[in-house]
Amino acid sequence: MGLQYFDLHCDTFYECYEMRKCLRENDLMIDRTKVSGFADYIQFFALFCGARPPEPIPGRRSLLDLPEEARLDAMLQTAQEQFLQNRDWLYLCRCAEDLQSPERRGRAAAFLSIEGAELLCTEAHIRRAWEAGVRMVTLSWNYRNQYACGAAAGNGVGLTGRGKWLVRELVRMGILLDVSHLSDAGFWEVCVETEAPFAATHSNSRAVCPHQRNLTDLQFQEILRRGGLVGINLYGGFLREDGRPPALADAVRHIEHFCALGGRDILALGADFDGCDLLPQEIRTAADMERLAEALLRLNYPQSTVDGLFYKNAVHFIHRML
Repeated sequence: MGLQYFDLHCDTFYECYEMRKCLRENDLMIDRTKVSGFADYIQFFALFCGARPPEPIPGRRSLLDLPEEARLDAMLQTAQEQFLQNRDWLYLCRCAEDLQSPERRGRAAAFLSIEGAELLCTEAHIRRAWEAGVRMVTLSWNYRNQYACGAAAGNGVGLTGRGKWLVRELVRMGILLDVSHLSDAGFWEVCVETEAPFAATHSNSRAVCPHQRNLTDLQFQEILRRGGLVGINLYGGFLREDGRPPALADAVRHIEHFCALGGRDILALGADFDGCDLLPQEIRTAADMERLAEALLRLNYPQSTVDGLFYKNAVHFIHRML
């Protein structure tokens, strides 16, 4: 049996919107062919709040050119179009039971998430997101929004009053919380507002690479205590700090550190495909992810640990939470 792969975060739908591309076949990091080699493939596709490229790119439109209140609908429409065009091989899941649905048999599974709660301008937006199948929300991206402060804008500022309400409301609705990108202060304020398990879908270890976007050991241990989930991010800037080209060995260092903290059973993958421009030299697209599994097995990691990291830990979390 081949490798099963569950990834917690990619920005491919955003790139499909911005660059007018199709998930079926493209020059991005994920398309049908690139994931066809996995025995099972499950992906959280993020609906991103939007960022302007430093330089204009021919053929690229910007989500930020739309009025703020129209951006969620634009991303939801993109997701709907992609699911319609790829319904022969991709199945939208809204709950854990959908993973075993007879309708999914033979198809990859997709969940929807939101990266940057600024897409949720109003309570009506939150309802529309839920109805469209969104089942996880990253509370902030890099900057401040009406709910929270991103780590890139300063780790000392946390949730707003509205943000504390959003945390409670999402938990009530059964939408998973994602604390990747969230400031340190915001992280701990989430912990005050809810005892629910939550995820950091694409965050690494700050002890290994001292980037403000990575998790401290104390944060990781809190996620572990709650039975949450942490996805290893393959972006080079979060893997090492010295500016040297990243390699899979750098990702392994983060995995080893989290395992040493007792977190083997809450580790997953959130590669950040199509959301970053610097990956380990051995990885170019999702098709190359088997190389990480092979690297771990060469280091005498048990097959059960590799299977947990790549698939089973995330599946167990989804079955418990959705």
